Amino acid sequence: MREIASILVTLFFSIFAALILTPPARWLKRKGIPGALSVLLVISMLVLVSTILGIIVLGAAVQFGNQIPVYQDRLIEFVNNFAHYMPSYEGFSAQSVLRSIVTIIVSLMVSTINGLVNTGTTAGIIIITAAFLLIDAVNIPEKVSKETEKQSELQLRMSKFGKGILNFIVIRTETSLVTAVGITIFLLIGKIDFAILWGVTIFLLSYIPYIGLVLASIPPAILALFQYGPVGALVVLAIIMLVNVFSENLVFPSLAGKGLSLSPAVLFLTLLYWNYVLGRAGVLLSVPLTMFVKLILESFEETRWLARLMGPAEDLEDSLKEQGKNENPGE
Repeated sequence: MREIASILVTLFFSIFAALILTPPARWLKRKGIPGALSVLLVISMLVLVSTILGIIVLGAAVQFGNQIPVYQDRLIEFVNNFAHYMPSYEGFSAQSVLRSIVTIIVSLMVSTINGLVNTGTTAGIIIITAAFLLIDAVNIPEKVSKETEKQSELQLRMSKFGKGILNFIVIRTETSLVTAVGITIFLLIGKIDFAILWGVTIFLLSYIPYIGLVLASIPPAILALFQYGPVGALVVLAIIMLVNVFSENLVFPSLAGKGLSLSPAVLFLTLLYWNYVLGRAGVLLSVPLTMFVKLILESFEETRWLARLMGPAEDLEDSLKEQGKNENPGE
């Protein structure tokens, strides 16, 4: 998988894009629009939105990239002023440590901006591939209904699995969108520079468990530091975390229900694994791909116990209690 990572990344993103676009394409088809035309309309809308958003984001990314040396100098100046209040020991300098942190932060910002700028060609290939996948996905219900009586148990399980992964991808995307839109509105109200750019970055990095939103919060917090001082930066971080807590603990669970969560240990280990296999794109894809594996394991009785182990501890406890009741119905 690592040897063909460039191909797999495009393929995985295309599949997930097709899954996300399947519901609106099927909705248009139910309204009487032919399948091919419904796919064309959905893809056209995606291209239009992506183009407009891409122009705005890439323009802001280029402007921000040009301003990074200025921001770096201001950040170092702030660190130097702050370092005077910190104790220094022989062989240890708080100022050098803070400067190292600044260097890491700036390199992460530069890497993120370069990644956004270089996604244009890949995005085009993903959209074209997703369009072909979407044509078949829209017609799957008709094919399935014609073959229902002939389906084996394996086919029925895979059909159930397909619905599960589709629901998860759509719900995860909706949750990330709620988080990104809420934070972007706040950043626009606070007049933080390049607010839309940070909103898109937050939307993408929200797919990365635990560390994604933390990394996405750094640039707007630094800009708030320059504009409003330390209190402004803390307010930005607090609002971002509050919006994220609302989406993750209220919106996502209410839409997803039980059985679609993963234990923190599994999330961390799979994050390392997919990053090793697919590179930086694997970090974005780690949660959907791991849910893909979990839903496959849940689709078969022989491997369902593995899927339960991948979930949080409370889900495993509920499963064991339910199993105990089934074995001892009189108790």
